[in-house]
Amino acid sequence: MDLKKAPEPLDNGGEDGIIGVGSEKVALEYQRYGRNKDTIVNKTYIDSGEYRRKFDSLTDNPDVNKSLYDCAKTALKHRSGTELEDMYWVDSKTGNIVLSVTDSIDERAIVYNDKIRNTIKGKADIITLHTHPSSMPPSIDDFNSCFNNEYESGIIACHNGRVFKYSSKQTVSKSLYNLYIGEYLDKGYNEFDAQLKALEKLKENHLIEFKEV
Repeated sequence: MDLKKAPEPLDNGGEDGIIGVGSEKVALEYQRYGRNKDTIVNKTYIDSGEYRRKFDSLTDNPDVNKSLYDCAKTALKHRSGTELEDMYWVDSKTGNIVLSVTDSIDERAIVYNDKIRNTIKGKADIITLHTHPSSMPPSIDDFNSCFNNEYESGIIACHNGRVFKYSSKQTVSKSLYNLYIGEYLDKGYNEFDAQLKALEKLKENHLIEFKEV
């Protein structure tokens, strides 16, 4: 990470419970000994045909779908029981992995450093895939990163086995998103459903798309 520049967070896991990790040593110790039962992945399910079939219709290219599934399976098993995320950038034409970040020490976030920016600069036809330890839907940071970096689309692989696909053709106001979430929480919705309802409401007047697959 380039500490001389302000980091650009890609995802904040649905904006719930973000806690900074002070050092790489702390993060490694956390992964080794501080397993979080709420983010443990059911590896049997991730290996199952039912889970694999979720990826079969993500694109019209079987090679790309297979690559996205392999990335999701690897990332989920790697980050099981932690609050940390992995991310992959996949060529939407070939399925080749353009870039991966599997050593992040920032909880529920992938921070864009110079290596990432330089690698993806000017590249078209990119599908991103990253994990959500919170198992929440795509965040507004996810949508805005997709738009700002001109990605074709993004995939969220949740630790509980859910999979979301999303895309964006414009910047979305984070404050408006939070306002909508607050309204639905006040109506008695839980956090997961409040985020889904807020995204559905934003979708009515914004150029965003998302679905659970």
